[in-house]
Amino acid sequence: MFLASALLAATVAIPSGIATHDDGRAPIESIYGAALSLVERGWTAEVVAESAPEGTESPLPILALRSPKAGPAVWILSGIHGEEPAGPNAIATAIENIARLGAERPVVLLPLLNPQGYARNWRYLNVATYSEEVDGHSVGDSSHLLPSPDDPARPRSPAASSPEAAAITAWILARQADYPAVISLDLHEDNLIDEGYVYSQGVHGAKEELAITAVGVLRDAGVPIKMDGRTRFDEPVSRGIIGPVTDSSIDELMSAREVLVDGKSRPGPAAETVLVLETPAAALPLAKRIAAQAALLELLSRYLVTTTDGY
Repeated sequence: MFLASALLAATVAIPSGIATHDDGRAPIESIYGAALSLVERGWTAEVVAESAPEGTESPLPILALRSPKAGPAVWILSGIHGEEPAGPNAIATAIENIARLGAERPVVLLPLLNPQGYARNWRYLNVATYSEEVDGHSVGDSSHLLPSPDDPARPRSPAASSPEAAAITAWILARQADYPAVISLDLHEDNLIDEGYVYSQGVHGAKEELAITAVGVLRDAGVPIKMDGRTRFDEPVSRGIIGPVTDSSIDELMSAREVLVDGKSRPGPAAETVLVLETPAAALPLAKRIAAQAALLELLSRYLVTTTDGY
């Protein structure tokens, strides 16, 4: 842990005494310290971007880690929305499982994609809460890279909504050469739902085996799951799973077979399996949500270390 602390100071410049929202979530230093402990096992750490949206005093780094082994990879993402703390905390809790997975298979870890939002408990870079009336700038916005449904030769947006989104998505595309995404897991929450569910953006949709397994893990951990009906966004739910949706998210990017870069079409990450976990933040205490998402990461590591078929 001493080495991890030294790496934290040398590799990732976090201003001392940065305040973190007081709801029981771990300080950013602890989240990054846990992630950087992987460097002691041969992982590579790098800063994807420095996040300093208007209204913040100090820039905060957005950190990424890559396992020693390159090749078709498992990608683990979290912390896109700052008011969803369970994912980054679950990653810190399950770091030994992630290390075990990375010893066997290529892994890319993005443990806290919106550190400014996490520190302030703000959903977006510019807006504290979700609103249909205000354009929230998400660090995972990928609309500038995804083809428009009306005109596939044009992107849905002429530019990224923020420098952070531009940097993160560009980094993801650049890393596909050495760590092409096969599986992508994005840990989310929603404080406006009482029952959780799993988005499956990959080629198998609601029939994805890992999605079905994930629903079972969450239920076993005491998370209420919406097994059927429709989400608050009017998306159909089947056995706790929502099939592919068009939402311009980083998850749609991970599944995209084609992207547009500088006006030119190029292959996208095209991950076969892309899962987004949504735990009901308002219905459960934070400790229970962290435990549930950590249980999923533990299951993922065991499953993927012992299973190769299809992955």
